[in-house]
Amino acid sequence: MIKAGLTKRYAKALLELAQAKQQQAAFGRVLQDFVEMLQQNEELGQMIYGKLMSTSDKKKLISQLLAKDDAPQEIQNFIFLVLDKGREASLPEFLAAYLDLCDEADGVRQVLVHTAVPLAEKEAAALEQALAAKLNAKIRLKAQVDKNLIGGLKVQIDDTVYDASLSQQLRALKDSLTLEDEQ
Repeated sequence: MIKAGLTKRYAKALLELAQAKQQQAAFGRVLQDFVEMLQQNEELGQMIYGKLMSTSDKKKLISQLLAKDDAPQEIQNFIFLVLDKGREASLPEFLAAYLDLCDEADGVRQVLVHTAVPLAEKEAAALEQALAAKLNAKIRLKAQVDKNLIGGLKVQIDDTVYDASLSQQLRALKDSLTLEDEQ
């Protein structure tokens, strides 16, 4: 794991290059496909992330893989730079930072939702639509299951958390009953 500042600098440099080429979405798609390929193919991931292959052999393999996707040369150059710096294990972090910066540049707000059970697609879509209307912005909804929640949900937008969980409601009820007893 590398420092967040360094991750963001790499991602920002790639975003600036993508914007100059007017290929922001294409760069993100190709980099995401490449990282997903490494995550889904354990053997390939070990070859790229591991230390058994030389950097030059990794570059040859990556060139072959990216040639199949007709990837922009800049993505290949970016991955090669990451390899040269010995930071290939951080490719998923670079991708996440790049996608976050793309969202920020496009005015998309990140919303993290914690629920007790996984959201159904219809529920997630309805929640996303309601939050987009409330915030008057495009949003990217990321849902996570939190086994500590009894029911309800918690919504995090930037640094603000809205807690509509059942456990929070029970705490509030307990607090109000405790205050009434003291009076």
